[in-house]
Amino acid sequence: MRLFIAVHFPADVLADLNARVASLRPRLPSASWVKEGSQHVTLAFLGEQPESLAETLAPALQVGLRDIPRFEARLHGCGFFPNQRRARVGWIGIEPEAPFVRMAAAVRASVTTHGIALDAAEFRPHLTLMRIRDAWPPASIELFSKSLRDYASTPFPVDAVTLFASQLDPKGAIHTPLRTFGLGK
Repeated sequence: MRLFIAVHFPADVLADLNARVASLRPRLPSASWVKEGSQHVTLAFLGEQPESLAETLAPALQVGLRDIPRFEARLHGCGFFPNQRRARVGWIGIEPEAPFVRMAAAVRASVTTHGIALDAAEFRPHLTLMRIRDAWPPASIELFSKSLRDYASTPFPVDAVTLFASQLDPKGAIHTPLRTFGLGK
């Protein structure tokens, strides 16, 4: 099964963001938009793994996350990966970034001690909104940026990470939570 470890967001936070995005989408070129139910911050993508890995990883993840205190976060700002000139992914930022980076480091360290190879890319906290297949004109990039750069959600608590199974489907991936790991107090 395909596995990943992520932080998901409260439904009301995503509903507010997606209402704003819904009014913007008709004015933008074609893109593959991430469904509200699939929006999260991936801390580590484990790829295809045996189902038993969830139990094997649990103790290491519990230990790795216990020293990371719970915190409050918010969605804020926007951008593109790799950059505006070659935009392929449109995203919303997350702040504060430091606790997310620390969580990702703890999760990745726990996973790699069990022999699982992860991508070497630097972790950058963000919520992917869409993927762009055909390049957008500069005016569309600017419209997206102008419309969302000042966006700020209400604050929300971050107190756990979740191990998910991901099943690919023609209508979009189906993410099933397998186990949740709490942060420290």
